[in-house]
Amino acid sequence: MSKSMIEVPAPSVPPDNENRHLLCQMAIEIPLQGIIEAAVKAGWEETEVLTAIIEVADNLVLAHGSNAELDALLKALKRNLE
Repeated sequence: MSKSMIEVPAPSVPPDNENRHLLCQMAIEIPLQGIIEAAVKAGWEETEVLTAIIEVADNLVLAHGSNAELDALLKALKRNLE
C-alpha cells in the first residue's frame, strides 16, 4: 500500500490573523473530501467515514493537549532540579 502525499496550501496570513482558522478550514476541505471519497470508494459508508474523522480528530486534540501538559510538567520539573 502506498501513501500519497496530500497537498495543503500554506497559510497566507500570520498566526494572529482573525481569519486564519477559517482559512485553515478552507485549505483542508478539498484534501479531506478526497479522503472521504477514497474511503467510500473502498467500501465504507459515508456516515461512518465522517464519524471516524470526527473521532480521530477528537483523539488527536486530546493527545495534543496531553502532550502539551506533559511538556509543561517536564519543563517545570527540570527548572526545579536546576
